[in-house]
Amino acid sequence: MSDQIKVMIVDDIAETREQLRKLLSFDPDVEVVAMASTGEEAIELVSSVDPDVILMDINLPGIDGIAATAEIIDILPTVQVIMLSVQGETDYMRRAMLAGARDYLTKPPGADELIDAIHRAFDLKQKLGTGPLGPLPTRNGDNAKPKVSPALKAKVVTVYSPKGGTGCTTIAVNLAMALQSMLGQGGKVCLVDGNLQFGDVSIFMKLQPARTLADLAPHAQDLDADLLETVVVTHDSGVKILVAPTSPEEAEVFHDSSIEESGANTRFRSILEFALPHFDYVIIDTAHQVDDVLLAALDLSDLFLVVTRPVIPEIRGARLFVELLDKLNYAFDKVGLVINGVDNKRMGIQPEAIERAMMPALAHIPMDERTALRSANLGEPVLVRGGRTGLGQGLVGLAQKVHNRVYTAPENAPEAEELDKRAGLGRLL
Repeated sequence: MSDQIKVMIVDDIAETREQLRKLLSFDPDVEVVAMASTGEEAIELVSSVDPDVILMDINLPGIDGIAATAEIIDILPTVQVIMLSVQGETDYMRRAMLAGARDYLTKPPGADELIDAIHRAFDLKQKLGTGPLGPLPTRNGDNAKPKVSPALKAKVVTVYSPKGGTGCTTIAVNLAMALQSMLGQGGKVCLVDGNLQFGDVSIFMKLQPARTLADLAPHAQDLDADLLETVVVTHDSGVKILVAPTSPEEAEVFHDSSIEESGANTRFRSILEFALPHFDYVIIDTAHQVDDVLLAALDLSDLFLVVTRPVIPEIRGARLFVELLDKLNYAFDKVGLVINGVDNKRMGIQPEAIERAMMPALAHIPMDERTALRSANLGEPVLVRGGRTGLGQGLVGLAQKVHNRVYTAPENAPEAEELDKRAGLGRLL
């Protein structure tokens, strides 16, 4: 079958390779196209067999599975690697994901678990590499990584909520990490802490930066790539971060210059504009007010993620903000509603009621207070350890929907005037 999922098995034990092959033979949609006993052999074979998915043992003689994965993805960027290991430690999982692995299973995997993982990986490959956008284009150069678009500048996603405590920073941090993982080592994602006075992205990611956005502000009109590189901080995930000033008074440097006629902050906008050609995505976390910094971010954004929880004051604030965007003539099809803290088991406002009052949501993020609080208190993004939790999966799903949204014209997006026609508006708000 031409549409079968082509799988390569890499394991140094012949018996294990054969067991995996027999296991996969029960799925008519899967074809094992090659088996290798070492990382070196897999690297040599990968171009000729062109697998969709690779089952990679982490402990191999010579080049181990993590190093082999990194080299294979350099050769065949669209391949999806599922790492297999008898060890389930978080450190192994994290290193595997940083090398570009799509999933991590503990050996021996169950038949359903393994086959489901293969199908998930293949579906993601189809969406990223062979969907309506066509194959992912590459930069110039033989060793270049794939790009998500031939566009000359980054796609900008601004994360905002008019109320504090809705989880904006958690969403922004993990969205950036998930997009970085999707793009692989050649992708470039920048996370900008646009809450200039009280930003805490650095705390959520356990960073101690030597420089911040305040160091760029005086040079906003004459930036160069070297100066930008000295200020960005690289997280272990590969995400580049432009950190907020360390104190509210340091943020005043952004107000030592004129405000544009549109109301946007000149220095913040100039920094963003300079950064765009250097990245594939720029994710902006924001403060909880509509000010000149937020307007600068919105002016350059391809998507505005408006975050709310199923709480009446937050829903009302989110709706008022969406109405304000319309009054300010921002394109309504750039708005994506994210409902955070969804718990269908508890009494309260259901997401469907919020959608009837506002618009269809881009994503529902499940409630998981324990994982979210642990993440914030340890300075460890949810996706580092909690990628398999409901919260982690919700955040990964949001990243996929964001990617699809900004690279595909949204279908059936409600017009701005439809806001006032939503059924249940008076009852809910």
